[in-house]
Amino acid sequence: MRAMLGYVAPTKKLAFLGKKDAVEVKKLSGLEVKDFQAYITVEAKALPESEQGLAIQRKIVRLGVVGAAELTDEEIDSFPLDEVAKLAKEVLIYSGINPEDKDTQGND
Repeated sequence: MRAMLGYVAPTKKLAFLGKKDAVEVKKLSGLEVKDFQAYITVEAKALPESEQGLAIQRKIVRLGVVGAAELTDEEIDSFPLDEVAKLAKEVLIYSGINPEDKDTQGND
């Protein structure tokens, strides 16, 4: 198993903004899932409730979309909300996380 430590996460291309194969998403590692879970339970909950959902979607996009880590909030917010939501959901599904689970959504 130790020989697998340097592996590169699998990726797949997804449609975005109506363009086939527009973005590449990767499976989140265990460390990235822990980072995401910590963000939901601490940082996102500190935000006003009206901002939590979008903040969580931004975090997922930054973690799971190749080349999105450096995007600003404003840049991510410039995309249609439904497209960002679908993309975030696909990252979670591809990573083996059930987006319908209330613990991954950060809701009480």
